[in-house]
Amino acid sequence: MIKLEAKNWTVVGDLLVSFNLPGPIPSEVWTDYCDTIASPQVLKVLAASIGAVEVDSAQRQQINRALRVAPQAMAAIVTDEAIVRGLMTATAWLGRVDLEAFPWHRIADAYRHLSPTGVGEKQALDLVDEVRARVEAGEPRVGK
Repeated sequence: MIKLEAKNWTVVGDLLVSFNLPGPIPSEVWTDYCDTIASPQVLKVLAASIGAVEVDSAQRQQINRALRVAPQAMAAIVTDEAIVRGLMTATAWLGRVDLEAFPWHRIADAYRHLSPTGVGEKQALDLVDEVRARVEAGEPRVGK
């Protein structure tokens, strides 16, 4: 189901901003996330996380399909997990998705890489903080 506003994400202009804690993401949440990314409004995704978010193979397939719906879709992943950034870089090399990974101290570069419309840099970075606060105020997920 397409949701322009949820606990873990929000959409402004053509940008979806999301934040996740470490651990697995429930299937129903992931499906709504992917449906929203595949919607006509979303062309850019700024996905931030703290720690390693666990995504299984079915969820990886879902997100790859969602990002390929529109040929101009782009994603920027923001995390300090070097392994995750490396995996994202490897995925981008496959040429299936315009994807770049950034450490947290370069989050403004992630925004600039995406160049979204309908949302300025300050507003987008504030949205990351808002979504993060919303997620961290809830029940934290625990890794396996």
